[in-house]
Amino acid sequence: MSRITYIVVLLVCVFANNYNCYEVPPAKLEAIYPKGLRVSIPDDGYSLFAFHGKLNEEMEGLEAGQWSRDITKVKNGRWTFRDREAQLKIGDKIYFWTFVIKDGLGYRQDNGEWTVTEFVNEEGNPININGTPIDVTTETATSNAQVLINKPSTLTGYPCELSESQVSVSGFVCKGQLLFEDNFNSNIERGQIWKHEIKFPGEPDYPFNVYMSESNIRVSDGELIINPITLESKYGEDIVRQSLDLTARCTGVPGTNECYREASGPIILPPIISAKVTTKSRFSFKYGRIEVRARMPFGNWLIPEIQLEPRDNVYGFRNYASGIIRVACVKGNVEYSKKLYGGPIMCESEPYRSANLKTKIGNDHWYKDFHNYTLIWRPNGILLSVDGEQYGEVSPGEGFFEEAKNNNVTAASQWQRGTLMAPFDELFYISLGLSVGGIHEFPDTSSKPWSNRSPKAMLNFWNAREQWLNTWYTDTNALRVDYVQVFAL
Repeated sequence: MSRITYIVVLLVCVFANNYNCYEVPPAKLEAIYPKGLRVSIPDDGYSLFAFHGKLNEEMEGLEAGQWSRDITKVKNGRWTFRDREAQLKIGDKIYFWTFVIKDGLGYRQDNGEWTVTEFVNEEGNPININGTPIDVTTETATSNAQVLINKPSTLTGYPCELSESQVSVSGFVCKGQLLFEDNFNSNIERGQIWKHEIKFPGEPDYPFNVYMSESNIRVSDGELIINPITLESKYGEDIVRQSLDLTARCTGVPGTNECYREASGPIILPPIISAKVTTKSRFSFKYGRIEVRARMPFGNWLIPEIQLEPRDNVYGFRNYASGIIRVACVKGNVEYSKKLYGGPIMCESEPYRSANLKTKIGNDHWYKDFHNYTLIWRPNGILLSVDGEQYGEVSPGEGFFEEAKNNNVTAASQWQRGTLMAPFDELFYISLGLSVGGIHEFPDTSSKPWSNRSPKAMLNFWNAREQWLNTWYTDTNALRVDYVQVFAL
């Protein structure tokens, strides 16, 4: 790629700055068995796609790299780079950047990193390192979480009526089939399904917590329990004004503030330790019914995370461009504790952030007991219910992108590449966690000790701890999950 091309890219993005420079779709990387690398992005009217990458060695800025290829033709709706001789192994890491030309202008996706965690065949289906299909029914001795998918067979026809639901593992899915289940009757730390998040969460909500796998997350008496604790309780007084390095176990992007933070002036470390586990590496699905029996936390500024998150971020990473789906949420303050809400979020800020969320006001506080929270995700909409009673329905109408475009949502143009349900027409994984505060979840009021727009938001939250910490009773401040089930449509 010529130096002129680089200049075009830089000028375009510098000029655009905060004026919504076009965001290149995240690249999909696949390790092909027995050898090969495939990199692709969906077409969005490009005239060129370029991939530059190196194996197990970081890129030096915009260098050409070990792989340096311009692709000038789209195939089957995707721009695809293929190296048929690449010898990859589990644990290999590829550092890369991509470039596209759209409407005569060039745009980049920088600082890409991808780790080989599995192999796929030419069709993109996961396989073992010996080339055989992965056994997709999983039940381990250390975790009773199960992914339950029918294995392909030599039958000339399927033994059931096939479902519209799709899963991240190979096999066919029958209508109404149980796809995933965990009753939390054994330890998840050594299990194969759930993985802990270890990182400082950031944009777009910038919560006031760090995710770690400490004693505040555990399985006990058939429940997953997540409590919030202060950072000082683990690291000592005044740790919020020092530094914390999570790099050795970090699940965020290495070399960023997701893995390392250092306090400076009014910018302190997140003062709360919380936890989050996900099925990202082992189970994702598209369309289905998820049921979670849980007891919500009670305590000021606590936010339970019972949600579905995008596996591949096909429509972008920033500001919920690829969406999240809240199965159920009840904020911990007493003034919010009777208000249940759920549904899709496609923008970080109001008014569109909550435009498609549905609510139900309870007769009593939701945290006082366990309830069955259910979300049905279909190709034409989303249904929400609690304890068998439907309380909300979300329809995309002529497409979520139409409404989002009218609300100046930058990512809306990307959704036009998908179906009417975009961005909710891709694989999502299950996420269970607990977050605290942040800059979008709670509106500014006289009783809230921080302002969402203030650079001192986290500091002001921490300085007011005498106001809220005594509301975190150990018997009520936890998110408790009894079971999680996912069924095919």
